Order: sequence, then C-alpha cells, then structure tokens
Amino acid sequence: MINYSDIVNKLEDKLWVKLLYNRLPDDLLFLSDPNGLFYWDKVDEKNLKYFYRQCLDVPWTNQFALALICLTDRSLTPQSIMNIVSVLNARFRNIFDYYRLTHIDQLQASHIQDYVVGLILSEHTDRQRQSIVTGYNTFQFNLKKWIGTQFSVEQQKSLYTYVLKDIPFDNRDFNVRTRAITNAKTKRKEDTSAITPLLPEIRAEGHFRWNQIKRLRKAVKRAVRQIKSENLSFPVEFSYDESEYANERWFFTIWDYESFDLEYEGKAKHHKLYNDESEFVFLEFTKAERLDDHTEGDGPWFIDILRYRLLGKWEGNHYSSDQKKEVQDYLTHWGYDVDSEGKKATPFFSRNPGLLTQGFQVTRRQRFSKSILINLEPFYIASMFARFSLDIITSSGARINELLQISYDKDCCVITTDSNIQPPRKNFIYRLIPKGREEVENYYVPEDLYKFMTEIIKELKESYSSDSLPSVEYDVESRKHLMTVKKYIFQYENRHINAATLNAILRFLLHGIIIQASDGRQVIVKSHLLRHAFATHAAQNEKLPLDIVKELLHQKDIAVTEPIESVASIRSPFCYLILLLMLQNILGIWIFGEAYEVTRGN
Repeated sequence: MINYSDIVNKLEDKLWVKLLYNRLPDDLLFLSDPNGLFYWDKVDEKNLKYFYRQCLDVPWTNQFALALICLTDRSLTPQSIMNIVSVLNARFRNIFDYYRLTHIDQLQASHIQDYVVGLILSEHTDRQRQSIVTGYNTFQFNLKKWIGTQFSVEQQKSLYTYVLKDIPFDNRDFNVRTRAITNAKTKRKEDTSAITPLLPEIRAEGHFRWNQIKRLRKAVKRAVRQIKSENLSFPVEFSYDESEYANERWFFTIWDYESFDLEYEGKAKHHKLYNDESEFVFLEFTKAERLDDHTEGDGPWFIDILRYRLLGKWEGNHYSSDQKKEVQDYLTHWGYDVDSEGKKATPFFSRNPGLLTQGFQVTRRQRFSKSILINLEPFYIASMFARFSLDIITSSGARINELLQISYDKDCCVITTDSNIQPPRKNFIYRLIPKGREEVENYYVPEDLYKFMTEIIKELKESYSSDSLPSVEYDVESRKHLMTVKKYIFQYENRHINAATLNAILRFLLHGIIIQASDGRQVIVKSHLLRHAFATHAAQNEKLPLDIVKELLHQKDIAVTEPIESVASIRSPFCYLILLLMLQNILGIWIFGEAYEVTRGN
C-alpha cells in the first residue's frame, strides 16, 4: 500500500503538487515512469496552469489529466498539446452543457455524432465540428500506445478507468472535415486575391503610419522638454500639425498621474510643476481638425481602437450589454470573428509587456474615464516592429516563425559583395531555419530592411541603456527546440516577442485599411496572407515557375505551392531585386557576377 502522505511531504514545493493535490486521484497525480520520475514533473508549466484553471472540477477532469501527461511523455510539443487539450475542452463544455450531462459515463458516441453532423449547436462552424473528432481520436491513439508499452498489466487495468470510451468513427466518416478544409482553402484564396493587388498600397500605408507615429512621438518629446525647461505646470494643452499625410491638426492634453487624478477627482485647480517624478507623462486625445477648412478630422489611425477600448481582452473594459454589442458590431464591420472557436475575438491582445499594452496605471485611469488616453511609447514600439515584419514578409515571403529568428549576430545577418561589377553590389541576407527543416537557409531582403534594422537596434540599445542587446530565449513553441538563446531583434523588455503578439501589432498598424473580398467581406491582413500574396505575385505576375516559387517560399512540397490563386496583374517594384537575388541562390546563377567576397554583420 503506497503512503501518499509521505510522498506529498517530500514534493510539497512542486508546483503541480500545490495545484493538484486533493484535486486528482492520488494514483493519477503521483504516477511515475519506470525510473521513478513523476510524469507531472515533465508537463510544461503553461499547460499545467491551463489544466488547473480550465479542466478541474468538470466531469472529464481525470480523463484529460491522464491524456495531458501521456501527450507530454510522448514528446508532443507543448504548443501542440495546448492546442489539442484547449480545443477539446471547449467542445466538451459545449456538448455537456447542451445535453446537461453531469458524469463522464453519460457521454455517448451519439452525442458527438449529433454535434459533428450539425444536429445541435447550429451556430458552430465546420472547423469547430471536425476538431472534436480530431482531438478525441488523438487522445485515444496516444493513450493506447502509451499505456500498452509503459505499464504492467495491473497498472493498465487501473489506468484504463481514466480513459475515454472509444467512438466508432473518425473524420473520414463525415463530410464535415472535407467541407471545413475546402471552405478554409476557398476563403484563403479569396482573401489572397483581395490582398495581392493592394500589396504596394498596404506596404506604403504601413510606412505612412510608422512615420506618422514617429513624428508624433518626436513632437511630444519636444513638448515635454519645453515643459521641463520652462517649469510649466500640468496639465498642458498641446497641438500637433500632421500635415505630411493626414493634413490635420491634432489636439492633446499632456498629463502626469497626479495632475490627472486631481482633475478627475473633482479637486480644486492646482499647479503641479514638472519635476523628476513627472518623467512619465501620457496624452489625452481631445480632437482633430482639418487644416484646410477646420472641420472635424479623423485623428491618428488607432483612435477608434482606443475609443472602443479594444486593447487586450476588451470585454473587461465594458460593463453593459449595450457597450459590448456596440464593440461587437464594430469588430464585425472590420471583419473580425467576434466569437471564433468558442473564444472572443481579441485582435489587439499583446502577450508582451510594452507592446500595445498601455500599462496598469494608464489602463486603470482609462477605465474610470470617458477620455481617450494614450501611452504613446508602446504604440511606437509596436508600430516599429510591425513595419519591420511587414517589410520582411512582403519582400521575402518569410513565415512569422522564421522572421522571429532574426538575431543580432554574424551568423544570421550576412552581406555578400559582388566585386566583379562596378560599383560593387552588396546582397543582404538573413540566415534562418525554414519550417520543417533543421538547417539554415538564405532569405534575401532589400538594403532598406538592413537600414531599418539598424534603427531598431539603436532603439533597443537606448531602451536597455546598453551598448549591446541582451540574449533572450526564443518564444515560439513549435521551433523552440532548434533555437538557442540569442540577441534576437524581435525582443523588448528582455523578452522575445511572441508570435501572437506580432500578429496583434500587425493588425494594429494596418487596422482600418479597406480590403474587400469578392463577396464584399472585409479581409483582415494576417502575416500568412501576406506570404500567400507574395507567392501569388511571384507566380502570376512575375511568371516564375511553381518549382521556383516553392524555393522562394522555402517549401518542401510543391503540392503546397500549386493552389496559388490567379489575380489581376500588378507591377510591384520592390519584388524585382528580391526575386533576382533568390533565383541566383536557388539556381546557382551568378546574375551580377561570378565571384563573391563575403562580409559578416556585427
């Protein structure tokens, strides 16, 4: 007889013991491998915390607990496990709530079948329906292999009490999976067709907006220096002419925390002078007017995002059903799925502090004020990285987990020089590991990208008050095992930028650009859509053979490349040099000469 109390005393400092003791059966919690190592020790912390928050005290708790340690021990990546468990958990909640099931034994194959074929929960998508069968059978396949090879007959008998019942079908028995895949491909083609002709405009708009926020930041810094030098008191009215693009005058109030609190608590007018404690200031946007006729202007492109309080998990910023309905209508108007895969749309939710996140102090004041408050620095940094990623994807077709590998070292940033022509021509290369590979390959980019990267490095060094960048851990789960700690360019506040954050800041930079599919639906710009648009342009407009396009995109299978959709002819000059350089590398043709002298970046 195992004395679990003694085990608990020895393991009381373990996080999984603190979270799960007395919440799971002891034999499941303290299950160990043949070497005596506890399986829960191997579970990724994010997955452990998700299980603790979302999977306890439900009828399927024990079944999911066993599946979680099984998938972990069978070396699935933490992100893959999270995807499987979270999606299946959401579907179980849907079905158990609908049928009012209270025990796992009440779940029947017919319940799942009714859901898959659409007899219940008609509002769910085909993709949601096929996901339950995929996740369910993934659990079953791995559990049977694992239990059958890792445990004694007696242990197997005990563990099978925590295994879900088999279902007598898979996705091949239904057309829902085929329909879901077909619909997804059709939508992607339609979205790509809408974006491809607009690639130059999208890129230009991203540059306009980056320059806009850069000018605004410079003007605010100049105003703050004036406040300090003249010993002015807060708040201070401030206006700025955005004449280069918007042709508008924008009006702001500059606050520090104390002056804002005094004003909005209704206290007497004060004269708070600038001092060392006032180093942090924030803006209140008051109005915009056109310079030519003084009518009401639009203001910065991101004002509506703040007006509707869409940063982060926006539901917490709205308390009434009318407010939430207004926000949902706005998101729907701009093409965001308000409720996708059982989750509320959070298009501007950053997982990285300092990027889009206004900070606790400004966010708290925003919630209790009707004013539009702006902590400008997180928007500036977000726009900087968004513009950089936009340029990389639209000039090389790189995937998001590839561009996130760019690091400030000589092995990644390579400049080759062709000395056989005058003046010598330099080629600018990033050495990155493509999806599905384990060795680096060349990604050719324009010189302007290297110049902008230099700006980013300068900003980062200033933010760290250092002559160098810190080495940080790579934060894309699917490729983490291939990446070492490096001086990644995509980093802020000592953390590598998350892929979800990068998509959020791309949406932020490009929000409000009208891009419509053939059915009139608003298209949301995503990193992968930009990649598809780049590929479509290369194949349909530059007339490159598909096998060459496959190499440009660093794809292993030409079948993935073949579905590229034909769109209206466009001419985009930023692609020409990139295509030539890539062809040179792929085909071994020295387009600009016969020999290269290689120099390395710092």
